[in-house]
Amino acid sequence: MNLCARRKCLDIAGRVANHSSSLSRTWSSTLVVQHRCYAAAAAQKTKGENPAAAAALQQPADDDDTAQRSLKDDLKNVEAMQLMAETNKYDLSAIPLELLDVHVPTWRSYKENASLVDHLRAIAQTLRNSFLNARSLYLMAKYRSIPGVKPKSPWSWQLFSTQSTKPTAWLAPFRQGALEAYKQVNEAIAARDEKTVKALSVGDQQGFYMKLLRSQDPRYINVWKFHGERTPCRVVSIRAFEAYFSPKPPRIGSRYAVQAVVRFDTLQSVETYSKKTGTRVGETEPKPVVEYLVFQKRMWNDTPWVIRGRLYEGLESRVKLPQYL
Repeated sequence: MNLCARRKCLDIAGRVANHSSSLSRTWSSTLVVQHRCYAAAAAQKTKGENPAAAAALQQPADDDDTAQRSLKDDLKNVEAMQLMAETNKYDLSAIPLELLDVHVPTWRSYKENASLVDHLRAIAQTLRNSFLNARSLYLMAKYRSIPGVKPKSPWSWQLFSTQSTKPTAWLAPFRQGALEAYKQVNEAIAARDEKTVKALSVGDQQGFYMKLLRSQDPRYINVWKFHGERTPCRVVSIRAFEAYFSPKPPRIGSRYAVQAVVRFDTLQSVETYSKKTGTRVGETEPKPVVEYLVFQKRMWNDTPWVIRGRLYEGLESRVKLPQYL
């Protein structure tokens, strides 16, 4: 590989790798290109000093035309991906998002025979969660990413109101929308409405809902009934992180994606009707149901919040921050 080609190779790989740490992990071919470029450079430098070492570095690339063709193909692929990112022909920001270190706060450990250290660890995680909640609300307020709210300044006592259920709280519009989405999803599951379920859920949670939906007896029609909240739904954990990778700013919203854990404490029941006769064949008494669901939204898309996952009280969350935070 000549000097010009080597510089071009490193330039392309570097621009793509610097675009985002997440992308550099996703595009493993970039690392392959960088490795081959450095290997070729080392081989040229060693050629005059130690022929044996140079041969070892270049083997089998010097003797194998296939390896050279593969290198050129890798370069073309990297250039194509960079072009797609710059022209927005492909939404690199549509890469599935991993579940962040959202947490169900608790002031004690639920482990069997929990020790004092276990309880202290649970308290530490809850305090850390409160700090990260405030940090995420600050970012959302600073970059206009709070649904239905345009705060005058990101510095406000509202930074510590994540779990507030007051109608004046920054997250009040989001909580109202989350409750509506929660009811729509449950109604869709009972009615076997796959289109609505797919529109309001993603990932593993969507798979769980679809399995539940398709396991119903087709001879009957189920109707999910909502009898109200025992306590108002509230956000217990929220994380905001930059996930829009294009060099151009988004047309709407911000570069941030948000994941929020919402606690639902509701009364609900199910009525069952015969599909053939339409007569009611069964019903359940209203029962209390408590759920912690993870909602997710890419703030640069004009799409609804979707249910990303489910958490359980008493299970320890990850302590380490994701690499892109």
